[in-house]
Amino acid sequence: MKYYVTRTDLKIVDGKLTGTETILTKPSSEDAAHEGARRFRALGTENVHVVKHAAKRFKKLMREQNKRRKENPLTLTDIAQMSEQAEKEFNLTN
Repeated sequence: MKYYVTRTDLKIVDGKLTGTETILTKPSSEDAAHEGARRFRALGTENVHVVKHAAKRFKKLMREQNKRRKENPLTLTDIAQMSEQAEKEFNLTN
């Protein structure tokens, strides 16, 4: 059986408790997964768990994780808003 290491983060958003689970390692043997979890805890990472590998759940978590990591490119309107805000804060005039 294979296992992998995850980290769970809990936040309160708009008065509701939301949780996100992040995969930290690839699926491996049970001993290797527990050793990986021990190392993450030694580095100070909190809420670390060793989970049995179920392909469907693992792929679902990976898709969610990739969506959270994607960056939105800057647009011209974003840059214009940022420059207006900088002018207001620093009283810059040309």
